[in-house]
Amino acid sequence: MKVVNFIFAAFLLVLVSCGNPKSELVGTWKVVDVETDFDEEKMSPAMILQVIDMQKETFFKINNDSVLIVFTKENTHEAKWDFNDDDQTISYFFETSPTTINKLGTYVDGEIVSETTSAIGKMVVTYGKQEK
Repeated sequence: MKVVNFIFAAFLLVLVSCGNPKSELVGTWKVVDVETDFDEEKMSPAMILQVIDMQKETFFKINNDSVLIVFTKENTHEAKWDFNDDDQTISYFFETSPTTINKLGTYVDGEIVSETTSAIGKMVVTYGKQEK
C-alpha cells in the first residue's frame, strides 16, 4: 500500500509542476514581433517605425518572487506581478500605487502577447522568453 501511495504522490507532484504556467513565466522576455494597425492619417510611416523601435527597446524580467523588472532605454522600473489562471493574463502594479493594476499581456503558446488600442489604432506586441 505504501508503494501505491508513493506512486500516486509522485504522479500528483509531476502533474502539478507540469501544469503551472506561473513557473514558466520566470525569466527574461524580449520583443519578438510588433504588429500595428494605426490610422496613417494620424501618424506618418516614420512615426509608426519610431513607435515600433521604442517597443523593441523595452524588455522585462519576471522573478519567481513576484518581482517584475521593466528595462527601458533610459530607466529600470520594479513592480509586483501576478498571474490569473482563469484567463492566462499577467498583471502588475507599482508599490507606489498598488491600486492601479496594469495588464502586461496574455500568456499564449509560450509567448506573452500584449494588445493595446488607442485613438491612433491598435498595436500587438509579442514577447518571447530568452534562453540563458
